[in-house]
Amino acid sequence: MGGIALAISSEPQSTVAWERGSIGERKLAEALVGVEGIQLLNDRRVPATRGNLDHIVIAPAGVFVVDAKRYRGLIRIRDRGGMFHRDDRLYVGSRDCSRLADNMGWQVAAVKRVLDSMGAGFASISVEPVLCFIDGEWPLLAPPESFRGVRLEGKRSIKKLITRSRSLDVQQIGAVSRTLAIAFPAK
Repeated sequence: MGGIALAISSEPQSTVAWERGSIGERKLAEALVGVEGIQLLNDRRVPATRGNLDHIVIAPAGVFVVDAKRYRGLIRIRDRGGMFHRDDRLYVGSRDCSRLADNMGWQVAAVKRVLDSMGAGFASISVEPVLCFIDGEWPLLAPPESFRGVRLEGKRSIKKLITRSRSLDVQQIGAVSRTLAIAFPAK
């Protein structure tokens, strides 16, 4: 049905995809609003690039760069290789989403550069990439936790991830949040 709606829509596909993505970003931001002790920076520009960061979460457990995706379907990792070659791929429904994980590297590197510039006490803060599937379905048995070093979460499970441990105190969270808000201005 979605394909038919896109085909008869007068909007370009890129506009429809952008709108769909922004709904997913908004749903995740709303889900994180009530989480105590975190700072949330939404939809941030990355200067000198055409890219943006959907969310930066500064939390007791560290800093998380979160890319929110509103894809439907079962989330799983499939081996697409042959008998002698393993080729794991991340799928949501029938969509190969492997490139999404690959795309997180430059985002994490941008945030890490800013933290490194804050001095020795901040350079050791972990920056963890997260793909958050808003409308995805998780397998009951052995749901995938990560893919190519990127955490895979839903809008409920991400709350547990960002509050799982206490490596940053309130003052550190505030300082990191202020610095990242200046380095990555709102769009």
